[in-house]
Amino acid sequence: MLRYLLNIILFFLSNYLVAQTSELGRFSVNVKKGCVPLEVEIISENLDSSVNVIQYDFNFNTTNNVFNPSNDNSYTYNSPGKFVIAQAINQDGVEKIDIIEIEALDAKELDITILNCYNNSLEIIINNNYYDSYNIVVQGKVVQNLITGTNEINYSNLLDKNNLLEGYVVGLFDNNDVNCSKFDFKISPVENIVSDLIDSIQLSNDLRFFFLTYNPEKSSNYEILIDNKSDSIFFTPSFLYYQYSNIKITNQNYNSRCLKIIKTYGCGNSEVIDEICLIYLNIIENKNGIKLEFNYNNEFDSLEIYRNNKPLKKLYNNENSFLDSNGIIKNKEYCYNVVGYNKNKKSMSNTLCITSKNNFNPIPIPNAFTPNDDGLNDIFKPLFSSVKDYKMIIFNRYGEKIFESNDINIGWNGIYKRKIIQDTYVYKISFVKDNNDINVTGKFILIK
Repeated sequence: MLRYLLNIILFFLSNYLVAQTSELGRFSVNVKKGCVPLEVEIISENLDSSVNVIQYDFNFNTTNNVFNPSNDNSYTYNSPGKFVIAQAINQDGVEKIDIIEIEALDAKELDITILNCYNNSLEIIINNNYYDSYNIVVQGKVVQNLITGTNEINYSNLLDKNNLLEGYVVGLFDNNDVNCSKFDFKISPVENIVSDLIDSIQLSNDLRFFFLTYNPEKSSNYEILIDNKSDSIFFTPSFLYYQYSNIKITNQNYNSRCLKIIKTYGCGNSEVIDEICLIYLNIIENKNGIKLEFNYNNEFDSLEIYRNNKPLKKLYNNENSFLDSNGIIKNKEYCYNVVGYNKNKKSMSNTLCITSKNNFNPIPIPNAFTPNDDGLNDIFKPLFSSVKDYKMIIFNRYGEKIFESNDINIGWNGIYKRKIIQDTYVYKISFVKDNNDINVTGKFILIK
């Protein structure tokens, strides 16, 4: 068995040496193919003792055979190309030439995809065939030779004391990787399977961008698709500082609709996919109030409307419009946004602001009351609001003033001239709210 192994070693060693030896076998070099800058050195000579002159030309021109001797036994090729090293000797008064061809190549960047797998395995996909072969190096040692295409390794025994796999993949020419491109990596083992990838998505107010907040896992591959078209592919770091990460994404043509994020495991393991859609908001004031229109491409469990960062209304039937007609004061700015909830994630619309040109029920005022002493709705008055300089006057259909109050907590009990008459009445209410002078006029019904 030992002799068999020695024969194999000698076989490969002899092939390696032959590959670096000149055509006539009179000299050998350290390397004949590699990445620039490529340093080539004459490492051995096989010459008869009668040879009395030995010279080398590291850029020998085989067309005109002009020999330009060098003063050194090594040379560095800084540009890619094919070159010829020539050895000239004088033996028995005759000049003899021996040559070897050298190939210097650019150190092209490696096109590599790394996919982390379960059970401390790794899938390395080499997408080019520029180099002769590839090595994966961990802690300064070559742990596996790689080929173009898909390679799988188990790194259970290669993790360092911090439970990290750190190393690089390097391209080789003729078993030489000096100055060739490296693909560095640092990997943490897959710890858990995260199914809820997306936390939220938020559309910018100018619609130019949207912001994805997601729950990443260390050393994992992610792909983001916008409307089922790939937008970006990335590999997360081996150490994450926060549970959630944020990504800013350009809103193509201001009309992107749905975002999908795919987490891909290697070694034949399954993918995890999560998706959410954007909500676009538009607002306009009409004669009835401020109308909100919001559109989206999927269903939500619920939608919540916010006014000035406070919840205003919750919707459950995937509606796409809402009329805000209460508590609106003329010449005051109101800012709206809509949040859609889908299981554990949410979609936040752009925020739009509008300055109202009219008052729309700046304080809640009922349109009817029933003064029948049942303890329910027996007094006509606005619902309590924090106002100043309050005054309410009530008129009957003939224009007679039948009630007046300067306290928002004191209302009309329906009695006028010792009678309660079922009819329609008119109110005029004035007050100061948020430093705005407000006058409100309306009708209500007394139901006997």
